[in-house]
Amino acid sequence: MAALAASCKGSSRSAPVPPPPPPAGPAQVRRGPQIAQPAESSVIIAWLSNQPAVGSVEYVESLGNSAEVFEGAPASEHVIRLAGLKENTLYHYRLLHDGVVASEGHFFKTAPADPAAPLRCAVFGDSGSGTAAQLAVAAQVKISDPDLVLITGDVIYNVGAPHELDPAYFIPYRELIDRIPFYPSLGNHDVATAGGQPLLDALYLPRNNYTETEHYYSFDRGSVAHFIALDSNEDTTMGQPQWLWLDEDLAKAKSAGARWIFAYFHHPPYSSSSHGSSLDRRRNLGPLFDQFHVDFVFNGHDHDYERTYPLAAEEVVNADQEPDYTDPQGTVYIVTGGGGRDLYFSGLSDFTAVSESVHHHLQVDVRADKVEITAVRSDGSVLDRMSVAKTH
Repeated sequence: MAALAASCKGSSRSAPVPPPPPPAGPAQVRRGPQIAQPAESSVIIAWLSNQPAVGSVEYVESLGNSAEVFEGAPASEHVIRLAGLKENTLYHYRLLHDGVVASEGHFFKTAPADPAAPLRCAVFGDSGSGTAAQLAVAAQVKISDPDLVLITGDVIYNVGAPHELDPAYFIPYRELIDRIPFYPSLGNHDVATAGGQPLLDALYLPRNNYTETEHYYSFDRGSVAHFIALDSNEDTTMGQPQWLWLDEDLAKAKSAGARWIFAYFHHPPYSSSSHGSSLDRRRNLGPLFDQFHVDFVFNGHDHDYERTYPLAAEEVVNADQEPDYTDPQGTVYIVTGGGGRDLYFSGLSDFTAVSESVHHHLQVDVRADKVEITAVRSDGSVLDRMSVAKTH
C-alpha cells in the first residue's frame, strides 16, 4: 500500500474534472429578445438562453389568430425568422423553450408597403457605458417611439469585450431592442477587442458589402430613405475596398431613385470639440458625399452636439436659410455623441450652426418631400430643430 501511495503521489495526471451540472428547471432567457431587419412581411427575432432548448416564437396580430415558429433542434442561441406577415401591422409575440413560455409582453410592427410612408429614426452615439445618462437618453428614445435606431459608434465601452455587452447595450436598451431594430456603426472603443467581432457576433446586421461582413453596410426603408453605415476605423481612402463599395452603393441608390441619403459613422469630418475634425475622413469621403448629394452625415466620437450649415467642397452654402432649408446645395453634418458617456466641451467653427455639450439624441422625421430633425436633451427638452425640404 505504501508503494502504491508513493507511485500515485508522483504521477502528473489528475482526475478529470466533471462538467458543471445543467441549471435546474427549464431554460431561461439570458439575453434579449432583439428584432432585426424588419420588412413588409418578415422579421428576425433572436435571443440567448442559459441552456440548450428548442426555441419557438408565438405571435399574433391584434384581433387575429396566433401562429408559432419552431427551431429544428435545441440551442442556446436562437434566431427565428417570421415570414408571411402583413405589412404595416402590429404583432405581439412571446418566446418559448421546449414549449414553456420563457418571456412575453413583446411586440413589433412590420414595415409599410407604401414606399413613401413617413419614417421616424432615432440617432445617437458614444453611449454604451451603463450610466444614468445612457438610461435617460434611452428613456427619451422610447418616448419618441422611432421605427429604427442608428448608433454612431462606441456602442460598447470600454473595449468592446464580450463581458461588456450586457451592461453596455442589452440591458440599457432591453425595452427598445425587442420591438425596434438597431443599426449600429463601429467606434474606436468597439473595435478594441478582436476588431469589434464580439459586438457584431451579438447582432444581426445586413451583409451587403464585398466581403459580406457587418463592418459596413447599407439598407433602404421604402424608396424614400437610404442608410449607409461605415466603419471609419478601417481605411477610407480612394481605391480601398470600403471606398469602392461606398462609391458603388451611392451610385445604385441614386439610380434607384432614393429621395434621401443618410450616412453615419464614428469619426466626424467636421467637429469643433475635443477630438476635432477628422481631416482624412473629410478628404476621403467628402468628395463622394458631394458627388452623390448625400443629405445628412451623422457622427460621434466627440461627446457633444454640433450641427453644421450645409457644406459642399468644404465650404458653407445656403446659410441664409438657417434653420429651414429648401433644396440646399450641400450636406448637413451632425455630431451626436451625447448618448451617455462623459461629455466634452462644445466648440464653434465657421461651419457650425448650433453646438451644445449635452446628453441627447436626434429624432429624424422623414417624408418624401421633407426631413425634420429635432435634437432632444436627456430631460426631454429641445435643444435644436432644423429641416430640409426638396421641391424636385
